[in-house]
Amino acid sequence: MFSAEKSVQTDWKKFFIIFSVLLLLVRMIVLMFSTLNLSVDEAQYWRWSTEFDWGYYSKPPMIAWIIGLSTSIFGHDEWAIRLLAPFLHATTGTFLFLAGRRLWSEKEGFFAAAIYLTMPGVWLSSTIISTDAALLMFWSAGLYALTRLRDQQNLTNAALLGIAIGLGFLSKYAMVYFLIGLALALLFDHTSRRALLSARGAATALAAGLILTPHALWSLGNGFKTIGHTADNANWGEDMFNPDEFFTFFFDQFGVFGPVSFGLLVTFVILFALSRTQMHSDTRARLLLGFVLPPLLIILVQAFLSRAHANWAATTYPAAAILIGAWAVHGSGRLRAVLMTGIGFNLLLGIVYMGALIAPPSVVNEAGLANGFKRVRAWPETIERVNAIATEMGATSIIVDEREIWHGLDYYGRDGVIDIPLRSWQIAGVPQSFSEETPISDSDAVNALVLNFRPSHLERLRGDFDTFEETGELVIDLGGGKERRFTLFSASGFEPAPRDGNE
Repeated sequence: MFSAEKSVQTDWKKFFIIFSVLLLLVRMIVLMFSTLNLSVDEAQYWRWSTEFDWGYYSKPPMIAWIIGLSTSIFGHDEWAIRLLAPFLHATTGTFLFLAGRRLWSEKEGFFAAAIYLTMPGVWLSSTIISTDAALLMFWSAGLYALTRLRDQQNLTNAALLGIAIGLGFLSKYAMVYFLIGLALALLFDHTSRRALLSARGAATALAAGLILTPHALWSLGNGFKTIGHTADNANWGEDMFNPDEFFTFFFDQFGVFGPVSFGLLVTFVILFALSRTQMHSDTRARLLLGFVLPPLLIILVQAFLSRAHANWAATTYPAAAILIGAWAVHGSGRLRAVLMTGIGFNLLLGIVYMGALIAPPSVVNEAGLANGFKRVRAWPETIERVNAIATEMGATSIIVDEREIWHGLDYYGRDGVIDIPLRSWQIAGVPQSFSEETPISDSDAVNALVLNFRPSHLERLRGDFDTFEETGELVIDLGGGKERRFTLFSASGFEPAPRDGNE
C-alpha cells in the first residue's frame, strides 16, 4: 500500500480551481458564439422541457428539468438550452477532486479532475446538452458521498449517497451500474460493508427510494415506456454475435476517454490482474475498480451481442480518472510523464474542437469536417423554405417521415413560425419515437405537405394516402458538398395500411 503524503510545495487545490474555472469560461464563451444548430436529441429534450413531468418518452425527467431551468431564465436560444452543460461537467470535476482528496490527497484529486475535464468525450458533452452530463455529475457525487461515508459513518453521509443515487436514476437508467459498484464494494471493501450493512444502508435506500417514487408512479401510469425504450436500444433479437461491433466500441473508447488515458486504464487493469502494480492490495483501488469494470465489460458484451454507442460506457470514467491519477502520482516519473502527455494531448484536441465550433462554416468545410456537422446546420433556412412552400400550397399540415426532421422543424418552427400542425408519420403503425406520438388526423390530411426524407419509406408512405402527388424537390445546401434533400408531395385522405408493429 502506498503513501498518502500530501505535497508541501504545491497548492493543488488552487491549481484545481484555476484549471477548472478556466475550462468552464472557455466552454461558456464557445457556447455563446457557436454556429451550430441544435441536434435532434437536444431539440427533443427542449420540447419535453416546455411541460414539466416526472418522466418522458425515452428518458427520465432530469434532462428536461435542467433545460427548463436555464430556458426559464435566459430564453430558448441554442446557447441557453446548452448553458448548464459545462457547469454540470465542472461540478463533476469538483466531486472527483474531493473524492480523490479524501481517498489520497489533493494531488491525486487534482489529477483525477484534470483527466476527467480534458476527456475528449467531456469536451464534446460540454458543448451540447445531454443526459450523460447530468448522470456523470450525480455518479461522481455518489462516489464522493461513498468516500465520506467510509470515513464518517453517519446518517447524513448515508442519506447524501442515497440522494445522489436517486438523482442519478432520474438522469439516466445507466445509474444501475453504480448499484453494481456498491454491491462489489460490499463484497471486497470491509469499510464500505461496515458502513452500509446497517441503519445507514437503510437510510441510503430510503433517500433514493423517496426521490424515485414519483418517477416510478409516472412510469406505472405510462406503461413503463421509458424503460421499454431503454430495453429496445439494446437491439437484442437481431443478428447476434458481432465482433466488428465489439472492436469498434472498444477502439471508440480511446476517443471518449482519450488515447493515452484509455491506454493507461487498460494497462493498469492488466497489471492489476497480474499483481504487477503497487496498488494490487490497496482497498481504495479495489473499491474504484468496482465502479470502473462493470459498465465497461457489460457494454463490451452488449456490443459483441448487438451494438453499442461509444458513450454507453461513460460511467466507467469518473472512477477511472481517480484511479489512473492516483497510479500516476505514486508511480514512476515516466508514468507521470505519460499521463501529463495524455492530458496535454486532450487539451490540444479540445482547443481544435472549440475552434471548429466558432469558426466560419467555410473554414470547417475546408478542413474536411463538414460531414461531422451536417446534422446541426441550416435548420433556420430549412424551416423558412418549408414554411414558404406550405403557405403557397395552402397546406393543412406538414408531415415528415423522420424524427430528426420533425424535431428540427419543431424547434426552429416554434413561436408561430409554423402555424399549421407538424406531424410525424408512423412507419410501423405504432409510435417508435416521441415525434410519432401525435397521430395524423383527418383534418391534417385534407391537403398535407409531405416531406419524404428517406427514399426507403416512400412506397409505404404513398400507400397510406388516398392521393399522393409529387410536387417537386427541396434541397438545402449544408456546405462542404453536403445537403439536406426532400422529395415533396401533396397528399390527402390518410388511410394507413395495417402494420404488425415492426418496421
